[in-house]
Amino acid sequence: MTPTPLLQLLQGPFNFLRPDMEEVRRLVPELERALPMPRPIYLEDEGATPIRGFPILQSAGMETLRKALGQFILSEENAQLAAARRDTFDRKAYALAWDRYCSLLAKAVENATISSYGRQYPAVFWLQHSLEIARLLKDTPRRIMRIDTEIGRRQGDAIKYRILDRYLDRVLSTTYEIVQKVAGATEEVEEELFPRLLTRMRDNVLVFTEDYIGRDLAELGSYFNGSLRIDGRDFRLRLDELARWHAAQIQSDRELRSAVTNLLRFDPKCDPRDLLVRPGYVAYLSTLKGYNANKLLPPPLVQVWESLLVKLKEFELFHSFRKSLVPVEAQDGGLVAREIPGSRPSAITVGTAVRLSYATRPLDFLEPWVVDPRVERFGMIYDISDFSQTLSVLHRAGTESQDDAFRKMFRFQRRINRLALTHRVKLEKYLGDGAFYSSREATRLLVCSVQIQRLYEEALAEGFPFNRGMRVALNYGAYRLIPMGSGRPGEGERYEFFGPGLVELSRLTTGKGTQEIEEVKTMLINQGFSSTQVHDFFAPLAEKNVDVVDKKEESRRFYAYLNRNGTLHNNGMVATAAYMQLLEKELGHRTLLRASDGDRVYVLVEVEDGATKLSFGVRRLGLAQLKGLDKLAVYEIVDGRSLELGSYQEIRGDTLGMAIEKISTSGAMARR
Repeated sequence: MTPTPLLQLLQGPFNFLRPDMEEVRRLVPELERALPMPRPIYLEDEGATPIRGFPILQSAGMETLRKALGQFILSEENAQLAAARRDTFDRKAYALAWDRYCSLLAKAVENATISSYGRQYPAVFWLQHSLEIARLLKDTPRRIMRIDTEIGRRQGDAIKYRILDRYLDRVLSTTYEIVQKVAGATEEVEEELFPRLLTRMRDNVLVFTEDYIGRDLAELGSYFNGSLRIDGRDFRLRLDELARWHAAQIQSDRELRSAVTNLLRFDPKCDPRDLLVRPGYVAYLSTLKGYNANKLLPPPLVQVWESLLVKLKEFELFHSFRKSLVPVEAQDGGLVAREIPGSRPSAITVGTAVRLSYATRPLDFLEPWVVDPRVERFGMIYDISDFSQTLSVLHRAGTESQDDAFRKMFRFQRRINRLALTHRVKLEKYLGDGAFYSSREATRLLVCSVQIQRLYEEALAEGFPFNRGMRVALNYGAYRLIPMGSGRPGEGERYEFFGPGLVELSRLTTGKGTQEIEEVKTMLINQGFSSTQVHDFFAPLAEKNVDVVDKKEESRRFYAYLNRNGTLHNNGMVATAAYMQLLEKELGHRTLLRASDGDRVYVLVEVEDGATKLSFGVRRLGLAQLKGLDKLAVYEIVDGRSLELGSYQEIRGDTLGMAIEKISTSGAMARR
């Protein structure tokens, strides 16, 4: 997937930050390491254009953390107010509020750090948590004013920033301790684990105290009074006067107009005020002959503006990423969002639940994995039979024959990949002589599998050297996703599937059964026991477990069957019971036909493949004994065009599962 350019991901409006990559990189040189890139979030209709953002699950744990933060900020306000009054306060309740919040914060930070693996979970957490802190601290002066009007008027703004200073000192200390502990446990470097974004945020108090700053700076009265200790109203008036004077100068001073047009590439049709947000521009204006420092910004306030301008730009950049946070709620077995990044007010009514794709994996920082690594998918593996043996033969034939075989194998896999892309089936990994694909729809995966068999037949007709068959297995199972990224800038995210679902597919393609007896026999012989005695001792068990080949079954191009010992012989296509149950649910009511291939009877179903039709037959094989797994119900699937046309009979009134069961039962009784 081609990464979306950063500038397209930024959420405006921007009053101070220019949406220019040069300016963005000047603000944050280590951009890729400090800021996480918003990810695609698909709506319920996955064909629609995805939104970009960070899905945050509104879980009970996250709600508990939010409330604990609120209680701590309130207790800190009470402590500061008591100090201003020279009064006492409940120190036990104060300590308890911090301990409760600190324990939850530590858990969230530790989970984010351990589970990140280059996915920048700590940065996403601080984007989300800093916004909650800002919304609380923004109203601190008002809350204090309501309790004590006099102290609120004189000290409310200063108390707000004293609380922030104390908060950051404590939180940074806690975060360093967590990072140190995690680094020791994971053998990582502490500097690499500590979130760079938090370091940048620490130096900009606006990020932790504001959630919006307008062009006229009206929201920063508390900042001017409590942090900078200057008259904010006077500063803003001087800034407005500077804007008016500058606009007049642009019109009357040809030299200035020429300089900004040629050097700063300023369009004369634009608002001249846009130039005032250029770093160093106001400092340059203050050197002009017509500049009146008494009426406009004097030198000390020029420096204040230049310093503030950097903070304002930084705030808008970080807050733009905070606007990409998407609160997600669990509802009716799915996920919904009520705040969509970049949506127009007319497009989505505030509070309206927008259903998201079932593939959405939201972040919950109070859960150990942050993002649940367990996923349930329809999986498919195809595997070329006797690939290694065929290569050995080709190797003896010479280098040219082997190279030609690899080229044909490459072309074959390319055809399969194009086919999978057409059917919206995702390639997860190559497996040497085959590949593993996944899908969230059983029917798509089945159609793709039948078409892969047809591609294999076409390749054989063209002289494909790997002509000993191809095995396909389909299942619906639980998988786990392993993040494989190293966290290097620009690398992107990559995941690998592992877990029981993949093991099950592997066993179904190879038909690998339990081999413990042979392993014990080999061990005993290697230890010096007589091979004759060992074989005689295990003869009864060996006779019972010997693999029996059915030559009649294996006379077909593609086949799958169970021998009398329950060993699966797969050189065709098989599926599990879980897959078949969900396939039946997807297909709904369909016309079912009874069809034959020799003495094998199948239930035939027709499905759509784009504008064409495709049919497949299913029969139940029985319970397979596969290594390391419980007995597994296995079904054979065949391409409908391989069945005898004259054998078709309509099956009335049954579902797919019922029809397969009846045919299997009647077939078993007939064989008896």
